[in-house]
Amino acid sequence: MAKQAQKTKNPNFINKSLTYFNDVRSELGKVTWPTREDLKSHTTVVLMFLALLAVVVGTLDLIFQALVVALYNLT
Repeated sequence: MAKQAQKTKNPNFINKSLTYFNDVRSELGKVTWPTREDLKSHTTVVLMFLALLAVVVGTLDLIFQALVVALYNLT
């Protein structure tokens, strides 16, 4: 008898899924989406940062490569 009461308290998988997706839709309606101009400016900043980071990593790679070659030539 306790199992039957427990089964009726918990909604089945389909009802849980529908509730979940309805809640997701509701929450997405509350999101403040960026404007196209904001998106362009933020994308530009990210791409510039990535380019700078690539230059820094490339420079460090060349420095460490030169150090390893110099250490190898010592032996």
